[in-house]
Amino acid sequence: MTFSLLFLLLVHPVHETFSEIEWNPKTKRLEVALRLDVLDEQWIKRQSSNVEPKRNWQLNYLKNKFRVTNPAERGQPATSIYHWVGRQEKGAHAWWYFEIEPADGNMPQWIQQRMLEKRESDYTHRIMVLAGSAKRSINLSTRKNKARLDQAKDDARNKATDS
Repeated sequence: MTFSLLFLLLVHPVHETFSEIEWNPKTKRLEVALRLDVLDEQWIKRQSSNVEPKRNWQLNYLKNKFRVTNPAERGQPATSIYHWVGRQEKGAHAWWYFEIEPADGNMPQWIQQRMLEKRESDYTHRIMVLAGSAKRSINLSTRKNKARLDQAKDDARNKATDS
C-alpha cells in the first residue's frame, strides 16, 4: 500500500511553467524566457488552431495569458506589443523567448500569468525576476494569478535547484 501511494506521487504530473523575466532599459522591453512542458505547448497549439494568423499562435495566446499591462479597450491602441524571439526544445520542455514592450515605455509594475488555466486547475507559474545580480521569485496560480513585481521574494534565501 505504501509503495503504491509513493509510486502515484512520483508519477503524478507536475503542472507548472517557469519564467525568467528581465527589464531591458535600453529597449524598454520586458525580456521573457518561458519554460513549459511540450505536451502543454501542443495543447495550446490545438486550442489556437482557429486563430488567425496561424503562424503567430504563440504570441496570440501570450497576449491574453501572460500580461504586464491591462488589455486595450475596444477601439483603443494596444497597451503592449509582443515580439517573438524564438523557441527551443530541451527534452520534455519547450522554451519560448519573447519580449513585451509596454506602449508607455515604462517598466511594468505587475505581472499576470493565466496560461493553461483551461487545461488544468492546479497550475503553478514560477516567475524569476532578474535585476542585475539580484533574483526574486513570484509564484502564481489559478487562485492568485496576478502580483506586483516589487512584491517578489528574494530568492537568495531559497536554495531550491532545478535538478
